[in-house]
Amino acid sequence: MTNAVEDLQMLRLITAFQKITDKDARRLILMFVEEQLEKPPGKA
Repeated sequence: MTNAVEDLQMLRLITAFQKITDKDARRLILMFVEEQLEKPPGKA
């Protein structure tokens, strides 16, 4: 994927996240992302 496509995808994800009004849903998403960051590369 090119950097331009990745940048656009990232902006879309940020925009979508900002539209989520449920605090519990936002918390769950952040917990999931943090969990993925803790995994060693290649184990996604």
